[in-house]
Amino acid sequence: MSSPFDLPASARAWLQRADRQVLVAVDSHTAGNPTRIVLSGIDLPAPMGVDAARTWLREHADHWRRRLVHEPRGGGLTCAVLPIATREDDCDIGAVILEPGSYPPMCGHCMIGFASVIVELGLLPDLRPPEAGDVSFLIRTPAGPVGATARMEAGRLSAITLTNVESFVVSAGPCHVEGRTVPVELLYGGDYYISVDADRIGFSLERDNATEIVRFARQLKAAYTREVVLDPLTDAILDVYQVLFYRRDPHAARQAQIVVVAPPGVIDRSPCGTGSSALFAKFVTDGLIGADEVLTTQSIIGSTFTVAAATVRREEGRLYVTPLLTGSAHINGFLTIAADSADDLADGFAPL
Repeated sequence: MSSPFDLPASARAWLQRADRQVLVAVDSHTAGNPTRIVLSGIDLPAPMGVDAARTWLREHADHWRRRLVHEPRGGGLTCAVLPIATREDDCDIGAVILEPGSYPPMCGHCMIGFASVIVELGLLPDLRPPEAGDVSFLIRTPAGPVGATARMEAGRLSAITLTNVESFVVSAGPCHVEGRTVPVELLYGGDYYISVDADRIGFSLERDNATEIVRFARQLKAAYTREVVLDPLTDAILDVYQVLFYRRDPHAARQAQIVVVAPPGVIDRSPCGTGSSALFAKFVTDGLIGADEVLTTQSIIGSTFTVAAATVRREEGRLYVTPLLTGSAHINGFLTIAADSADDLADGFAPL
């Protein structure tokens, strides 16, 4: 019986033709949301750090992102990670995150998936062997260093805990959309989120309301970003493109439902790692949960993350929380992506 990784000779011959470009990746999902981690096929022009690699891809080689995450190979939910061999900021490895619309600074579900693949496939051979117990390492993301601890049970990976970047409430105020005033907060957890308490606007976060959730999120985002969004403390221009609806459980103060809508208008199947981090920082800031307590966030499909605080500090009137985000990811399969030079859609097309 042949190995499951053996391709037929005819397939290998097809891939080896000069006019084919091949990527090899491993697909995973984190609490239901997919991540595609590149194993080979993208060669940087020179050794470089994460920020330089991100810039080079965006300005000179964006076709790799489109091939990885756009249709027909991907879709509105597909995200990818390109590992970067770097020790900058004392990290063990770097990551450039590729999404359908951008190169975001951070993505929690992607980093949980990436960390899981690192452990499962031994991509960092200098780490202690997983059977010896929990494994910890640092990933350099565009948002900054993110810690990862692989939780092991009987030599088997059970969960990943990320030490995320500092998260906080940016601002709060009304947003006028569709003839009504919606109370909105701008939150940061590695990415920025236009955040709305669903109960305050009488909004259902159940699956059967998914179409309306996406429709209203698009309208809200358009209204909120009609003018440039600035950080009130620094006057920095902020890249705001995601909407987060949440609902606190009236019977369980340490539980919340989260539904994040990202471009082009898709609902995150996971509870969203950076979104959960941002919401936890808001709850701690508002005194709705103690800094020593644990928040469980639930997605639209019922999958969960937990969030706790590693550190809390206050500066210039703003509370900064370093979240400990815990979730699990699983490998779905291994993928060979090919681009045929005769294919007009080889570089993909943006998801609808």
